[in-house]
Amino acid sequence: MDLRQLEYFIRVAELGSFTRAADVLGVAQPALSRQVRLLEVELRQNLLQRHGRGAVPTEAGELLLAHGRGILHQVERARDELAQLRGGLAGRVALGLPPSVARALTLPLIRAFRAELPDARLAITEGLSASMQELLGNGEIWTAQ
Repeated sequence: MDLRQLEYFIRVAELGSFTRAADVLGVAQPALSRQVRLLEVELRQNLLQRHGRGAVPTEAGELLLAHGRGILHQVERARDELAQLRGGLAGRVALGLPPSVARALTLPLIRAFRAELPDARLAITEGLSASMQELLGNGEIWTAQ
């Protein structure tokens, strides 16, 4: 299992859309779709139910989503600790944006963040106020617009 494929799958599952996930990740949508499909082939499971309005996780997808988040979290912690050994600023910033703001700011924000803090990670979640409040309450995001 490739970590990039896992990250791509998680982002599609969270956003419910290959197009939005590709925008957030900064990759071409066909490349994103191909990587998720390769993961499904490797696992011999359909992870997403695709439909005209997006994609939702299947039962197998929900299971992998839960485990995958934990896996990526552990990898993130290891990277943070290694960056700290090098003396760099590391960590994760998680924020939530409404769709109208996310469309305009996500790519410039990611580019600027990566340029200024290459060892840190930025997680942007797009959603409406009610879902952002829930994510804030769960500690999945730290600030919302």
